[in-house]
Amino acid sequence: MGTLPIRSVILAAALAASPLLWAQTPPEISLPPGDAVRGKAVFTSSKANCQSCHRVQGTGSLFGPDLSAIGAPPRGGGGAGRGAAAPAPGAAPALPAPAANAANDTMMRQLAQSILDPNALVSVQNRYVLLTMKDGKKISGKLLSLDTFAYQIFDSTEKLANVSKENVREATMTSPMPSYRDKLTTQELADVISYLMSLKGQ
Repeated sequence: MGTLPIRSVILAAALAASPLLWAQTPPEISLPPGDAVRGKAVFTSSKANCQSCHRVQGTGSLFGPDLSAIGAPPRGGGGAGRGAAAPAPGAAPALPAPAANAANDTMMRQLAQSILDPNALVSVQNRYVLLTMKDGKKISGKLLSLDTFAYQIFDSTEKLANVSKENVREATMTSPMPSYRDKLTTQELADVISYLMSLKGQ
């Protein structure tokens, strides 16, 4: 098998099946063939520490998106990857093999971008904010709502918090996920992506 090219593109798909706005084009990168079993070992290891934010099949944190079905085809007939369940009666038909392969390639490139440079994208459903309070304290969490008076966030301890705007000096939209550019080898990255692609949900 050859390497998987990750080309410069503008994507409109989500790490957690939600629309994304890509702020920059992904870097050029080539990945060797990945192994899902090795990828799971990396995902659950202390080196990657993915489960401190993400949950898979009931195990892990709810601070970040649940990744249990990250490898499932997009809803609305977006094509079936390998191992995907047959479409339900009345569902849109699966894409032909070439289109399905293209959809898988797009998902792989999207996942690589999300892992290598989390701050390059802004997710509508997974918006995170770093609040710097007037007393210097910093609070970060998933932004649930914002109105004239307060920020409502799901903080890093998995608790709801209402933070009055009167006490906030600065608010910055950011991703709490670190970049793994210098933390994972190219092979480990390919393996983790293969593992994520294998997660089809129930």
